[in-house]
Amino acid sequence: MTSAPLASPAPVRSLAPKEHGAYGQLGLPLVAALALGRPGVAAFGLTIAWVAAFLAHEPVLVLLGQRGKKARAQDGPRAARRLAWLGAAMALWGGVFLLFAPAEARLGLVPPVVLGLVVMAFVWRKEEKTAAGEIIAAAALSGAGFPVALAGGVALVPAAVAWAVWTTAFLMSTLAVRAVIARAKHEGRATLVAAYVTTIGLGAASGILALRGVLPRAVPIALAPFVVLSLAVLVFPVHTRHLRRIGWGLIGASVATLGILVATLRGA
Repeated sequence: MTSAPLASPAPVRSLAPKEHGAYGQLGLPLVAALALGRPGVAAFGLTIAWVAAFLAHEPVLVLLGQRGKKARAQDGPRAARRLAWLGAAMALWGGVFLLFAPAEARLGLVPPVVLGLVVMAFVWRKEEKTAAGEIIAAAALSGAGFPVALAGGVALVPAAVAWAVWTTAFLMSTLAVRAVIARAKHEGRATLVAAYVTTIGLGAASGILALRGVLPRAVPIALAPFVVLSLAVLVFPVHTRHLRRIGWGLIGASVATLGILVATLRGA
């Protein structure tokens, strides 16, 4: 008589953020902010606090039931413990930042925190995946580098320019990806037109303003990788099965933008 095979245990749900693009939207602006200045304990402390806040996203969704009732029942206690540890890390390292950061950097913390609260409102209303939700989330994530740069001794203007570049770049890429999906679902041309207008309009405006001395020359140069990639995605009929390749292209564009910003704004 043979015994029945033992059932394999169900895999443990990962509590890491599932929005893979968000890793780059937070991580690369933070790396740029650290590389632009001379970071000390305040800049590194805030960086750790931002990462902890980012990692809290998935436990919050589980506890809110937005990953399903089964996930909340099975993984809710583990998510609560993870959230408690991450909250403690945020409080500790955020306190280090507030203690050691200059006043300008502490004030610079306000805009991304306000944007983060707006994102939480979108999460609460289950509208995080809308176009507005994704755009505001990208602005909030890229804004994390703004007070980090200020804490590292970067002047206000180059720190703000870096944030503006990242936000504009992620706006272009978000609309381009949404246009690919809308085209595949035959949802009309509105998203495609909006992506074209945004990419061409912002790219051209940054170039004109830079030539007139309103913006640093670094802005259109740093935006160029995203302008090229976004237009390529819009012009050619890219299928949704190639979204992973688009993701890798966005990583490459982000790394190029990172290098341009550091090369042109460091010491400015």
